[in-house]
Amino acid sequence: MKIHRTCQEVTHLVLQSQDRPLRALEQASLRLHWLACQRCRDFRAQQKLMRAALDRWKTYRNTE
Repeated sequence: MKIHRTCQEVTHLVLQSQDRPLRALEQASLRLHWLACQRCRDFRAQQKLMRAALDRWKTYRNTE
């Protein structure tokens, strides 16, 4: 398994992490990449925001 990841691979893993738990090496490679890449940190933050908004919307839709 590789530890050094490209931005495309990191993006893919961030999206996968919403559907499955990442393995320890995958998590470590993400942390290592995020230390050096501001754009990927921004993407992760945006993805968290979008996931939270979607979860709130689902909750709202279910209460109607």
